[in-house]
Amino acid sequence: MKTLRLFTIIVLAVLVLSMWTPAPVYAKQVDKISANITFVVDPAAAKLARLRVTNRTGGTLYVRFSGERGYSFSTSSQGKTTFESVIQPGKYTITVTASSCSGQLTYRRKVKGGTVSLPPFICRRG
Repeated sequence: MKTLRLFTIIVLAVLVLSMWTPAPVYAKQVDKISANITFVVDPAAAKLARLRVTNRTGGTLYVRFSGERGYSFSTSSQGKTTFESVIQPGKYTITVTASSCSGQLTYRRKVKGGTVSLPPFICRRG
């Protein structure tokens, strides 16, 4: 009986010790599409642009920038609204929609810095 007890303790000790070894890790190439890429921007060095919109829709105005990077903005404030230093330089397609209007407006702009101003937005009901 003592031999069986000793054998059981040794087997359990071997099993516990084998679990403490590090698991092997194999490196593989990550697909470009599925890679999570994080861009780090130094605000002091980057020439970020401001966005200025004039909302006269009576509802919320939604602005979406599509390009190398994507940005989304919304404002329910009526009148001029400026979003401070948020857009990096590049070529963008800008899509504007409003909660109180149907349809959308699309613009293409090259952003270099400074201020990107869009024309006033008004809902026409007819």
